[in-house]
Amino acid sequence: MRSPRLVISFVVFALLVCFSPAFAAWPHDPNIGNVPLCVGNGDQGAPSMASDGAGGAFYAWNGTLSNDIFVQHVSAAGVPLWTTNGVPVCQAPGGQSATVIMADGVGGAFVAWNDYRSGTGDIYAQRVNAAGVPQWTSDGVAVCNSPGDQLTPQIAADGSGGALIAWATTFNNSDVYVQRVNGSGVAQWTPNGVALCTAVNDQSGQYVVGDGGGGAYVVWQDQRAGVGVYDVYGQHVNAAGTPLWTANGLNFCTATGNQVAPRIVADASGGVITAWYDTRGGQGDIYAQHTASAGTMLWSANGVAVCTATNDQNFSVITADGSGGAIIAWNDYRNAGVSDIYAQRINGSGTTQWAANGVALCTNAGIQQNPAIASDGAQGAVVAWQDLRGFNSDVFAQRVSATGAPLWTTDGVAVSTAVGTQQLISAVPDAGGGAIMAWNDYRNGTEADSYTQRVERYGQLGSPEPSIVNVRDVPADQGGHVSVEWNASYLDGDPYNSVASYNVWRQAPRSLALAAMARGSNRWQTTTLAGQTFYWELVGSQTARGFTGYSYVSPTTSDSVASGNLPTYFMIEARSSATAGWSSAADSGYSVDNLAPATPAPFAGEYLGATTALHWGSNSEADFAMYRLYRGSTSGFVPDESNRIATLPDTGYVDAAGAPYYYKLAAVDVHGNLSGYASLLPSGTVAVGGGAPARLDLAVASSNPARQGADFRFTLPAAGRVSLVLLDSRGRRVRELARGTFAAGTHPAAWDGRDDSGSPAASGVYFAHLETARESRMARVTLVR
Repeated sequence: MRSPRLVISFVVFALLVCFSPAFAAWPHDPNIGNVPLCVGNGDQGAPSMASDGAGGAFYAWNGTLSNDIFVQHVSAAGVPLWTTNGVPVCQAPGGQSATVIMADGVGGAFVAWNDYRSGTGDIYAQRVNAAGVPQWTSDGVAVCNSPGDQLTPQIAADGSGGALIAWATTFNNSDVYVQRVNGSGVAQWTPNGVALCTAVNDQSGQYVVGDGGGGAYVVWQDQRAGVGVYDVYGQHVNAAGTPLWTANGLNFCTATGNQVAPRIVADASGGVITAWYDTRGGQGDIYAQHTASAGTMLWSANGVAVCTATNDQNFSVITADGSGGAIIAWNDYRNAGVSDIYAQRINGSGTTQWAANGVALCTNAGIQQNPAIASDGAQGAVVAWQDLRGFNSDVFAQRVSATGAPLWTTDGVAVSTAVGTQQLISAVPDAGGGAIMAWNDYRNGTEADSYTQRVERYGQLGSPEPSIVNVRDVPADQGGHVSVEWNASYLDGDPYNSVASYNVWRQAPRSLALAAMARGSNRWQTTTLAGQTFYWELVGSQTARGFTGYSYVSPTTSDSVASGNLPTYFMIEARSSATAGWSSAADSGYSVDNLAPATPAPFAGEYLGATTALHWGSNSEADFAMYRLYRGSTSGFVPDESNRIATLPDTGYVDAAGAPYYYKLAAVDVHGNLSGYASLLPSGTVAVGGGAPARLDLAVASSNPARQGADFRFTLPAAGRVSLVLLDSRGRRVRELARGTFAAGTHPAAWDGRDDSGSPAASGVYFAHLETARESRMARVTLVR
């Protein structure tokens, strides 16, 4: 055992091959894997999805058999958390469709959809809590039920626990509206929404993003210049619902040709970046514009070219790059008119960062189309797409770095290659550098189901991270160690065999970590969770052996003591190379000192006059702290705080109690463990007249401390057999001084300072132990050479 302080010391390793596998629920096989969201009767509409902020995702879709709205939440481990095949949030008559979803920031989600319960298309919304229970009016609250059809809602967070919903209305042409709904489902702006554009002809294809302060940015494709002539316009509405830019919207692009399908993301400074499909050059290209919150266009008029390669580029998707710019991906037909997937990064100044006209993410034979994009949190992105390189339409994905380098298998990793068609893909970040995708899936027949899959940051399906099973105390030790047990990564074994080793990381104080890193130590790393940085020290590693589980005995930073439990946190990292590794979620446990000190021995004392002199052998445990001495009137008294007379580190005490008492003594370690009690009634010399002594007694009859040896005297109240042996401070025999039958009375015994072998005894404390058939006594002498 050790005192509670950080110690970097020897660790013990043990393999546990008896663990049962406990891999996460995300499957690993693209041919037969993936997590079903809904495999109910009828077609399931293409799932909309949103990150839950904790590595999982929310999903919403409409089931076409009943035209109702369903939602599901899948955890970071790939476990559907709500009702099988989804929770119904709207089962009103008339049919519902075009579902969108976003997280509410407290474990639940907001959902919006087209609703035909009144006979025409309206916009309705619902909120579900973390348990999947709808929170507002049954079947949702009406966001807009004006005359005509309200179509294709889009949804974004308002930054204050509510939602922003934008849609197009067909009453008197197609116009664009927006509404803000608070967390209770109450509309905050004009009933049936704020009109952003009611210009002539149609406006549609709207897209919304929050401004972070309760307001919204909305962009759309606009035909005010003439039917069939499309431009891109946008509007900024503040938290009070007031449009801040030019009435009917600000012109983002009115170049020749058509500009359609705008997509928008927030920048890092309160503005937005918008990308769209553009035919100004006589073919389909990708352009983009950066707009400040006040409506100033920050790049070239009508936008900057993202890609103008030969043939057509279309179906662009966009995500923020985390540093004021954006990453855009699209369908690209430059290679013999067959659709491939390309991407480009553009910074906040409008300068493209990668190869001219973008980097190829997939140029495999066949058609790749309709990408979905998610930020990887490291200024890069994960892009998924519908891929027809095989017999069916499948799902593939690629991660591209901040510098434009594809990071996974050339032409992408297979996410789903199940039989049948997979299509209409969406994607969100997984909070670990990878992404979660969802899609329509026909593997079960002619009806579309909904499936989802995680691809982590190195392109592996599912969750290759090991998982900690237990962090438990090592039994029967002196504390300071725990056994960390974990399930292996699924990559540790056939058919993968790509994990080489496991590292065991222990959380450490920030100051200690920074000091070590400043000295150049490479045994440290940091992780960040919810904006907080944690520091980790490498305490050991183990070669992967293909086992299902492992265990490692590691030192802890503290022990559990009476004043409180101080946990030590650990993280297990599976490594396949110098660059690829997967870390478990952190878990913690307590180390406990399971061993009490030995009972103090020998324990001796002598009562002379009104004073009792007590002395005892010292404890040798490294974690020894102190002795506790108690006094009572009977041999059966119970030690407690009321009769404790001393707490001391030394091995002697003089009690001026004025009368003989019983004493009990215990040793205590630094963690509060208490030894057994040594009991004593001190000896004394009490003569009665001229007759025999009244009681057994033993005393040192010479100077004490002694230099060459010592003289003792023992007094017997009756004749009998006697043994007088000299012991060292640890109770080991040194020399026999007397043995045999002695008459009643006082007898001398001499010690010459040597042990039984005749060798001189070392300096130290010694105890003469007198024993008869009925009683025993002890006397202490100190030898000083």
